[in-house]
Amino acid sequence: MISMIRIDDRLIHGQVAFVWTKFLGVNRIIVANDKIVNNEVQKISLQMATPDTAKCSILSVDDTIQVLNDPRAESLKILVITNNPTDVRRIVEKVSNVPLVNVANYGRIATNLSSKKKLCDTVYVTDQDIVEFEKIIASGIKTEYQVVPTNNAKPMSDLLKSYK
Repeated sequence: MISMIRIDDRLIHGQVAFVWTKFLGVNRIIVANDKIVNNEVQKISLQMATPDTAKCSILSVDDTIQVLNDPRAESLKILVITNNPTDVRRIVEKVSNVPLVNVANYGRIATNLSSKKKLCDTVYVTDQDIVEFEKIIASGIKTEYQVVPTNNAKPMSDLLKSYK
């Protein structure tokens, strides 16, 4: 079963590998991204960053959707990680059992920060990102900003309201 989907620019790193996987008790990590699936260097790096307590799969978004909809996935505890809200929106549109979308560390790495809106210390978004987040929230799936489990979770809808 899916424990959580996380949006994080860095994908698998210390917070994910050691804090979230332990907190959630996951035994599988799926990195869902159409570009990374074709980048062997990135795939190796992500697999090396995966803790020994979990198996890592790096899949396209469509393959991730197929795996998550497979009845055999119900016996697993899965953390899905993407680095953008578009991939999450694509997943939640086709997978019915997503309990939570967690957002942290997004929008600071890939492009010009000055062209983005700062939602909070670790989340910067474009207008298109806002549209994608609104679609995720509209699906009814709990969508929160929370860097680590010991931080208080904040509804993404509250963060987005400040930019309307």
